[in-house]
Formats: sequence, structure tokens, C-alpha cells
Amino acid sequence: MKKLGGAALLILLAAGVWVNSRLPAPHVKARSFPDYSVIPQDFDWAELSPNNKEYKGSFTTYGGGSSHNMHFPRNLVTFLPSLGREATDFMELSRKVEMQGFSIDIVDFVSLKRDEAPNNFEDYAKIFSPHILAGYEFRDDEKVAIVGHAFGNRVARKIASRKPERVSAVVLLAAGGQVPMEPKAEQSLKNIFNPLRSYKSRMKDVEYAFFADGNEVPVYWKRGWHTKTAMAQAEAVANSAGDDSWHCAGGVPMLIVQSMQDRIAPIENAYALKEKCPQEVEIVEVQNAGHALLPEQPEAVAKAVLDFLAKHHPSAPK
Repeated sequence: MKKLGGAALLILLAAGVWVNSRLPAPHVKARSFPDYSVIPQDFDWAELSPNNKEYKGSFTTYGGGSSHNMHFPRNLVTFLPSLGREATDFMELSRKVEMQGFSIDIVDFVSLKRDEAPNNFEDYAKIFSPHILAGYEFRDDEKVAIVGHAFGNRVARKIASRKPERVSAVVLLAAGGQVPMEPKAEQSLKNIFNPLRSYKSRMKDVEYAFFADGNEVPVYWKRGWHTKTAMAQAEAVANSAGDDSWHCAGGVPMLIVQSMQDRIAPIENAYALKEKCPQEVEIVEVQNAGHALLPEQPEAVAKAVLDFLAKHHPSAPK
């Protein structure tokens, strides 16, 4: 009995070590926005100051079939996050955009349940277009600009292609899909979302697939990898293969902000898309950045986005 008890203890200890080596799990929440769900609709947004920093304007996230009322804001810029990632990846960029007088709206794909997630880009557009374009069906002088990171840029282009008259500009951050990704990076991308792999192994994959050599991985990029969301979105990508009707975003002006060290979406993607859509596309190359891009070169990304919005968003503040 003592031998059996000792063996059981060893098994439990080994199991504990195995489980602990895989924590935190990929889907642990990366970070949080202020809790807007408790803010009344008549709240004075100019008084809201999270993290002791002035933070003005309207803000919303969407997901799971609900969204906060934005009172039909003007100068709207909508942000669509990357595959399996959270809306908070846009926290810094959206603040910079908002400080220039725009209203901002960040879509949250993660809060969609697995059985509610669209399985192709057409359905993504059908589900999210009414939210993103809310209010603009009734204003002839208003349009929305859409910023999409990686997976999000595909949804942005699909929405724009369905309603180009209501979209002023589309910004693609780390746009892929035109040329194959590096095989090792593709495998690393899959590994990141695998909860059975050790945390240490997953972090090596994050570093390789998403960050340029030597760039530090922020804490919030070590978390926030939502496996179920990523699986559903990967299915949507596969099911939409062969449909290139949305690639040029319906003729809407497009900015591609592309990292020079991106292993998942190499720079060749940007120029392949420009060749396909020569009248629509402008390209800004960003050095010392990988597929994550946003946390690696935030100032360069913000400048490129704001310069483009100033040219193409029709009611952009001067």
C-alpha cells in the first residue's frame, strides 16, 4: 500500500508539473479596457480618464451579439483585430487616433461563441456591417474608415467591398494571403494556440512568428491567444479561398502598413496586392517589426494611419 501511495503521489506531482508548465493557458485575457458597460448613455466622455490619462471621445466594443450605443458618432474609425487576438491590441493606436478628434469603435471577435462565429468572410461582413455602418445609412455626408490587423484586414476589405459608398478608407496592418507564409512561421502560428504545449515553447513561437529579432514581447502579447476564435477564423479563411472579389475593397482607398521582418505576412504580400489593385493601394514599409507590428513600432504605425486618414476620411479633423 505504501508503494502504491508513493506511486500515486509521484503521478500527482508529475501531473502538477506538467499542468504548471503550460500555464498561463493561451486564452488567458491579455488586458482590459475600462468597463464601459457600467457607463450610462448620457455619460460625459470628456471626464473619463483611465490610467490617470485624459481619454476623450466615444468608445465601443462589439461581440457576442451586443454593442454599446454610440449615438451615431461622427468621424468614425473602426478597428478589427488579428486572428484569435483581443480588441485590446488596438488600445494604444486607438487612443492616438481618438486624440485627433475621431470617434473610435473596436470590434471584439473573441466574445463570439464558437457556434456563432461566421465560417466565411461573406458571413462576417453580413454580421458586422450593420454594426460598423450603423447610422451612416441615414447620413449622406458620413462614411467610416476601417483599420484591420492581419485577419481583421480581410474582414475590413470584405465589408468595404459590400458597401464601398459608405467606407472612405481601409487600412491594412500586416496584410497576408497573397503569397505563402514561411513554413516554420506557419507551424509556430499553429503552436501558439495549442494549450497542450508548454508555456515556454509557446513563447518561443510567439517570438519567432510575431516579433522581429531582438524585439521584446510585451506581457499582454504573451496572453490573449484565443484558440476557439482562431480555429473558427481559420475555417473562414479556408472556406473563402478562391473568392477574390473583395481583395480590392470595392475600390476604396487602401493603405498597407507592412513590416519588413514579418515572417507570417512577408512584405511581398503588400506589393502583390498593389499589383492587383494599383489604383487603390499605398504602401508604408516599417522596419524592425514582425507580424505583431502594433507593439513593436507604435509611433510609425500611428503616423502612417493618421496621415492616411487625413487624406481620405472625408470628415477628418484638420
